[in-house]
Amino acid sequence: MSTRFEVPLELAHIQLKNRVIRSAVHSFLASPEGYMTEAEYTMYETLAQNHVGTIITGHCCVDELGRANPEQVNIYADCYIDQFRRAVEIAHREGAKFIPQISHAGPRAIDNEDLADVVARPLKKEREARALSLEEIHHIEQCFVDAAKRLQVAGVDGVQLHAAHSYLLSRFIDPTFNQRTDEYGGSVENRFRMTENIICGIKEACGEAFPVLIKINLDTKHEDTAGYHEDMVWILKRCHELGVELVELSGVDFINQPKTATLYYLEEAAKLKSLVPQQPMSLVGGVRSLSDMEKVLASGLDAVSLGRALIAEPDFLTKSLAGTEKSICVSCSRCFVLPHMHPGIRCVWAWKAAKARQKEQKEKSAE
Repeated sequence: MSTRFEVPLELAHIQLKNRVIRSAVHSFLASPEGYMTEAEYTMYETLAQNHVGTIITGHCCVDELGRANPEQVNIYADCYIDQFRRAVEIAHREGAKFIPQISHAGPRAIDNEDLADVVARPLKKEREARALSLEEIHHIEQCFVDAAKRLQVAGVDGVQLHAAHSYLLSRFIDPTFNQRTDEYGGSVENRFRMTENIICGIKEACGEAFPVLIKINLDTKHEDTAGYHEDMVWILKRCHELGVELVELSGVDFINQPKTATLYYLEEAAKLKSLVPQQPMSLVGGVRSLSDMEKVLASGLDAVSLGRALIAEPDFLTKSLAGTEKSICVSCSRCFVLPHMHPGIRCVWAWKAAKARQKEQKEKSAE
């Protein structure tokens, strides 16, 4: 069965073998020291063997003080470079591209009592964040650039900046969080300045041909939604001017969407693509079937990104091509909590299957 997603995508400095991207989702599989485990390598191999043309990793930490999770892959020092070489080899063996997502958790960081945010504000659990100084902002910008340089050494196919989902870069971009009054606050040009400085720094350090991608929220919880739409149009045009390879569009409330909802952000994404057609874009959020994938690509977007559907079924695309229409994913989002209760298990269906196996083994032992 021929589908739109099987068509190769030619970007400025990279060709993708098809239009399907594995969107960055935290795997919960790294070691406490920040290294990929055998389970993580196996996950990437399975994805690459099942028609995923581009694998974007879960967010990798660029700064020791910006780590978001205890099972997060690190890239803030040279000792973390080699682990990526093996992952690249696994993906390339199947013709897939391998692109790490790089990120800083900002005030969501763990193991850090001196939390800092775009501006000073109260946090959950009676904690407080202070405002980042200009010196600290410049340091974090350099951390992103240094991480990209390390990953280039490892042979990756590019990097994606995590500028979505309330991580630090998204907090600078979104007026919900950014009330600074200096050159990093106020206008959209100022709020995008940190991300732009990182893009330019990576291009300078790694060369213009080294692909830089961005994941960004196309919406906001700020009351001025119309203003944010205009901001997004400006940001997308600026991304094109800066040579961003692909912008992956997501949203702020994907976890809170009704379980029956699909394609949460398609309408707004299609509008943005029509207004900035020169910038390649992909969409993630509520893609649960082959039909959903076709709708995304038919809207004019260049690629389609899958997150939770591939957590539930790493072979979802293979099944789709064989005639299975809908993912088993029910958008329950328990994939964000299950790994803490059952290490190594991400999806509720995998957890139920594991319980069934345990029951069967127990019954056999009792015979």
